Amino acid sequence: MKNNSIDQFDLVIDLQSKIRNTLILKQFPAKYFYSPTFNFKFCSSKKNYQSTKNEINNIILNLEKLLDTQIPFQKYSLKKIKKKYFIESKKILPDRNYIGFSITQGNEYRKKSWPLKNFINIAKKIKIKNKIPVFFIEKKNIELINMIKKELDNALFPELETTLSGPPLVSALSTRLEKIISIDNGIMHMASLANVPMVVLFGPTNSKKFAPKIDNLKILDSKLIYNSSNISKITEEDILSLI
Repeated sequence: MKNNSIDQFDLVIDLQSKIRNTLILKQFPAKYFYSPTFNFKFCSSKKNYQSTKNEINNIILNLEKLLDTQIPFQKYSLKKIKKKYFIESKKILPDRNYIGFSITQGNEYRKKSWPLKNFINIAKKIKIKNKIPVFFIEKKNIELINMIKKELDNALFPELETTLSGPPLVSALSTRLEKIISIDNGIMHMASLANVPMVVLFGPTNSKKFAPKIDNLKILDSKLIYNSSNISKITEEDILSLI
């Protein structure tokens, strides 16, 4: 490394679907380069790669061929997260009757969000079962938070109750939940590290590619259920049947 820059990466993995992006990533100096674009033409080594079709298991198999080594599956260890996040999480969520909700998407390019009114209706219905809805929403989205507060007097917004923030806090808070309902977003992945039962909703994005790899996961993919990329096709009853 010279002048805080990297001379060469060990491995660059390209899972993009556009040739332009592949060509850009190919410019990075790397010992190994992996890309399924044009039938693996850009890979640094020619091997008998399997067609992935966004199947993560096939991607791993192909990477093993490229690197000529086995890649063991390892679950993330929560022990890597500092204790202060768990202490703070227990203060915010001291009980065990919480259902988590992650409803916002970071990338607005694809319409991955499920209607807010549907989430609110689900939260109202779980209240009957003495469950408390916990919404993972950034502090800056105060307008959205206030909209939910008007409809749900028992809703909690943990990120408003602490000065801590970031992925470690989300993962630690998730350990306090009975279950999590989420769209395909970053929070989904952070929460999945807690290995808590999840129901995840997919519309335009690929559930086989992006769904978390956890023990107790229920996937609602509008493409598979309703033959549509419109996530709004998923009904409240679809979710309630799983929780």
